Amino acid sequence: MMAEREEDDDTEEAWMQLRPTEPLPSQCCGSGCSPCVFDLYHRDLARWEAARASKDRSLLRGPESQSCPSKLNPETFVAFCISAMDRLTKDTYRVRFALPGNSQLGLRPGQHLILRGIVDDLEIQRAYTPISPANAEGYFEVLIKCYQMGLMSRYVESWRVGDTAFWRGPFGDFFYKPNQESSSEQLPWSYQEKTHFGHLGQDLIKELVSCCRRKPFALVCGSAEFTKDIARCLLCAGLTEDSYFLF
Repeated sequence: MMAEREEDDDTEEAWMQLRPTEPLPSQCCGSGCSPCVFDLYHRDLARWEAARASKDRSLLRGPESQSCPSKLNPETFVAFCISAMDRLTKDTYRVRFALPGNSQLGLRPGQHLILRGIVDDLEIQRAYTPISPANAEGYFEVLIKCYQMGLMSRYVESWRVGDTAFWRGPFGDFFYKPNQESSSEQLPWSYQEKTHFGHLGQDLIKELVSCCRRKPFALVCGSAEFTKDIARCLLCAGLTEDSYFLF
C-alpha cells in the first residue's frame, strides 16, 4: 500500500498539481520591486522543475526563515491587524496597523511596502509608503486615496478596525539623503523618466502638476518650513487643501 501511494505521488498529474501558478498582471504593482511577484514565480518554477526531474518533493521547499513571523519579509506576505482607521476626506484614509510589542517597522525614507487585496476572486497588489515616523513603536500608518473605479479602493473601503491586511517588503534601495542630489540610474527603470532632481520651485511644481493625467494627491514630508513652502506652491499650481497631506 505504501509503495502504491508513493507511485501515485510521482505521476505526471500529481506533479502538475504542484506546479506554481503564474501571477496575473494585476498581481504586479508596477513599482519595480525586487523581488517582483514574477521573480518569485520563476524562482518557485525552477524549484519545481528540479524537484520533478529528481522526483524529490523536499526540493520544493526553499530555506526556512528563522525570523519572527510578524516581521516584514520581501518574499512573503505577512498579516498585520488594523488598529485604527480615520477618514480624512471623502476618499482618503489614514490606516494604522499594529506591530508586536514596541517593535518598529524599520523602513528608511524612500522605501515602500506592497499591499495584497482580493476583489471578486481577483488578487491585486499595490505599493504604499508608510507616513508614520521611522521611530514609531508598536504601529505603522499608511495614507490611502481611494478611486471610484479602483479595485484596491474597493478592498480598502471594506476594511474595519480589527481586520487583517497582508503586506510584504520593504522595497526600494534609493535612500533619501538631505541636500544631496542622486542619479536616476539608482531608481527602478519605471521611475527614471518621471523623476526630477534639484531644488523644488514654483515652476517645477506647476510642471509636475500639469503632467498628471488626473487630479493628483501630493504627500509632502520635510521640515516645517519646507512643508509650508511646498503647500504654498501646490496651492499656486491649482491644487486645493484636500489634495495634499503634510507630515
